[in-house]
Amino acid sequence: TTLPDLDADGLRRRLEQLPCCTTNASGNGQGDPLNLVLVGSSGDVLTALSRAGWTFTHRIDFRTIRKEIGAAISGSAYPSAPVSSLYALGRKHDVAMQRGRHTIAQRNHLRLWLAPFQYEGRPVWIGQVSHDIGVKLTSKSATLTTHVIDPEIDESRQYVLQ
Repeated sequence: TTLPDLDADGLRRRLEQLPCCTTNASGNGQGDPLNLVLVGSSGDVLTALSRAGWTFTHRIDFRTIRKEIGAAISGSAYPSAPVSSLYALGRKHDVAMQRGRHTIAQRNHLRLWLAPFQYEGRPVWIGQVSHDIGVKLTSKSATLTTHVIDPEIDESRQYVLQ
C-alpha cells in the first residue's frame, strides 16, 4: 500500500488532528504527551539517535524487572532498562529508546510510532520523549513501578533535537 504523501500544509493538518497524548492498551487512559516529529528513513533516524547516545531498551521480562528494581533500590543506572508500553495511532510504540543518566530514576525515554503518511516521500515518525525525574510504585505495571516525568516536556524535545 502506498501511504499518503503530504506537503508541509498537509503534514501540519495531519499533526494537528493527532491526540495530545499516548494511551494504555485499551485506549481509555491518557499517558505521556506526544511531543516529537522526526522525518526520515528508519536507518537515518535510528542511526542519528544511536550516535547521539540513545540506546534501545530491553524487553520486559522477569530478569529485566529484577534488574530494574535492583537499580531503583541501589540508585544506580540501567542504560537499557525496559520501558512500559504506550499506545498511539492504534498500536504500541514501534521503537523504544532511552538515554541513561546516573540513576534509573533520572533517564530520558523516547518512543516512536511510524505514521500512516509520508512527508515529501519520506517516512514520518511521531514520538513521545520525556525526562524521568523519579520513580513511584504502581500496581498498573508489570515492573510495579512507573516513572514520574518532568512537566517541562518541551525541554525534553529540545534535548533530543540538540
